[in-house]
Amino acid sequence: MSAEAQPISAERFAFAIEDLPVENLYSKAQELSNSISHLERSNHQLQEYIDSIRSDTTLSESMRQEGDRDCAEAIQENNVVIERQKDRIQLLKREVERRGGRWHEADNSGKVNGSAGDPTTNGDAMAAGRSTGGTLTDEELRRQLMGRLGEDDNADADGMDL
Repeated sequence: MSAEAQPISAERFAFAIEDLPVENLYSKAQELSNSISHLERSNHQLQEYIDSIRSDTTLSESMRQEGDRDCAEAIQENNVVIERQKDRIQLLKREVERRGGRWHEADNSGKVNGSAGDPTTNGDAMAAGRSTGGTLTDEELRRQLMGRLGEDDNADADGMDL
């Protein structure tokens, strides 16, 4: 076993997600987006630290020029991971679209716009008061129950539905 774990290839990732439910595809995309945000924030902080070293006149000129080599390497490594994760999100998007669904990007709050539960939904169901993630809104549940109760009114008076 190697000392460093290597990431799964893009081809193997695409194969691995083929049988996942759509909800899981969106969940994985959200997880990757969250990771990208953390890595970008980390890179920003590392760069600020490098810049502070370079502008610190109490350090020797050679130390300022060199900056912090470890931080610079970490930024480069993070950028590689960020690009890989962006590629994975694109693979998830392609998989949803391959199934005939429509991809819904995450909004600024980190929540996915539209439906993760129904790949054919374009987000209009949420605006119409219908839930799309495998659960019903109170209003939709009420409508369905009322519809079923209305059907029961037409049932035979002799029998009882269980």
